[in-house]
Amino acid sequence: MQQPLNNILIKIFARGFYKVNSGLLIFLFVILVSYCFFINTLGDVKLLPPGKELYYQFMILITFVSSPGMMLMFFTVWIFYTIKSWQYVSGQLQIEHHGFLYYSILSAGWTRQFKGWFYTQFIISLPFVCYALLASVIGLVLHHYGMVSVIILFAFLLITITALIYTKQLNALVEDTGQTWLINWGQSWRKPFFSLFIYHIFDRLKMALVLTKLLSYMAIISIMFSFSDSYTNSRVAAFAVLGIVMAHSILIYQQHRFALIYLTITRNFPYGLSKLYVLQVLTYLILLLPECIWMFISFKFFMAIGLLAMLLGITMLFHCILYRIGLAMNKYLPWLLGMFFVISLVILFGLTWLLIPVCLGVSFMLFYYNYYREELE
Repeated sequence: MQQPLNNILIKIFARGFYKVNSGLLIFLFVILVSYCFFINTLGDVKLLPPGKELYYQFMILITFVSSPGMMLMFFTVWIFYTIKSWQYVSGQLQIEHHGFLYYSILSAGWTRQFKGWFYTQFIISLPFVCYALLASVIGLVLHHYGMVSVIILFAFLLITITALIYTKQLNALVEDTGQTWLINWGQSWRKPFFSLFIYHIFDRLKMALVLTKLLSYMAIISIMFSFSDSYTNSRVAAFAVLGIVMAHSILIYQQHRFALIYLTITRNFPYGLSKLYVLQVLTYLILLLPECIWMFISFKFFMAIGLLAMLLGITMLFHCILYRIGLAMNKYLPWLLGMFFVISLVILFGLTWLLIPVCLGVSFMLFYYNYYREELE
């Protein structure tokens, strides 16, 4: 049973990894090792005398087993290489046509699975393992027993931890119900249509949310601090609003992607386009709630109301343009930059409040005429 299991894992993951990352391997072991180690070892020597290649490779290995700094550099590169292999294997496990792995691999027990993954990671790490073994042999000859023990222990622990991660991940893919703690905790709550993306953010996009909010707060602080003497000026406030929307542009894209991939069936619901547009506005109102609170704290009530309308108008414009250009990031980014430039000019020319009806009107027209026309490509 172990031999066929090893063959499957090697063929799918080890060979595939080498095929995909052949360029990375060439860089690491031709440029990094042969050049960087060479310079550290030989100083000003620029050219290898004929027939001396093995001698200088031997010098490199001696430097590796005798220098803790050099060994730490080698271990660091090995860790990054291992993380790269984690990403590759995890991605392959998610591919649909590898679904047979759940039956073939999981038919074996945990011990056999672990042995198979251990052997697979050993093959994936073979370039590093071979170099470490050669250095260990030379270290034993030169009586550097401590360094040799560290090398062997590091290699064993790194491969063992990786094998455990793979084994647990593959079993978790079958055992996991797909529900996180947030979904389980809030499963009895009412979930209106406009709140679905908010749940999705807290369930799957927490890191993106944190980074977005940090960018948003940085935009607010930098703009308001730069114009602290006139922060109540409508143009300064409008630039802060524009910065908030730009910071949320990735989440705006993710909202459109979420609706297009997971909520396609909702296009058959008996909702009018006007209601759907209002529901989208409510979604962004919840998403931008901290920024809305900041507006009402920092500005007078009526000005805060105007800034809120401007914030939602620009956000909906950024959102609804996706119904026209489709789910394509390479098209979305140029449009973002173009709209940012145009809106900035409008603000600079003192037409700040004109943005509210224009952005809301244009966004609604884009939504109305393109909502049912878009298809997932």
